[in-house]
Amino acid sequence: MFEVNGTYANRKGEYIVLEINPPKMRVRFTEDGSEAELKIELQARIWENIAAEYEAKAASRSARAAKRTAVSNANHYIKIISVPAVDEMNFPGWPERMVMAPPPGSDIKLQSGDRLIFYALETQTFFAVATITGEGKMANPKEYFFTVPAETAEFFPIDIDAVSSKLDKGADIDSVELESQPRFKRLRLEAEAFYSINEDDFELLAEALTEVAEDEEEEEEDDEEYEEEDE
Repeated sequence: MFEVNGTYANRKGEYIVLEINPPKMRVRFTEDGSEAELKIELQARIWENIAAEYEAKAASRSARAAKRTAVSNANHYIKIISVPAVDEMNFPGWPERMVMAPPPGSDIKLQSGDRLIFYALETQTFFAVATITGEGKMANPKEYFFTVPAETAEFFPIDIDAVSSKLDKGADIDSVELESQPRFKRLRLEAEAFYSINEDDFELLAEALTEVAEDEEEEEEDDEEYEEEDE
């Protein structure tokens, strides 16, 4: 797969292969000129992953663009949730990928194609991007482990577009400024509430969360590389 004088890349950056002596090879990084001996098998996997990530990112951007085009009247909301344990990504509706709509009489009316940013009260972080993918259905909230004083409520199916590995790894509330909700940090937020935001604010938060998810994947592979270089 690798050739002497060939140019490749890993999480540290672009490098040129100087020598190949299986199971390792000596490389020089183009950015700082430093040299290192790397395991060929691991670098092959990382190189393949990087190429796959480029393709996945392109496909994700295309999918998001298609969603925006298909539903030009889509609305954008911040969805507030509360979790019993911040170390677990588990709260009502999440395992089933369902979201409970506001009660009748609310000004907010959900529909297929609407985009959601999930926000956790306990960690004060935005941690997931989702899209409503179908029409609503009536169900008993207890079916999805909601503890609300209602026998029936409307539920919508969702797809998760991006999510942090843990609630506290998401985008911190102090790291963003929302044009459409400038007082968001000072509001008395309640679980299961929805807050309308404009498309620019949604894209700002969605991009931040996508970067968080990608950085977490890169950190995992970086740890493997650093362990390799220390050998």
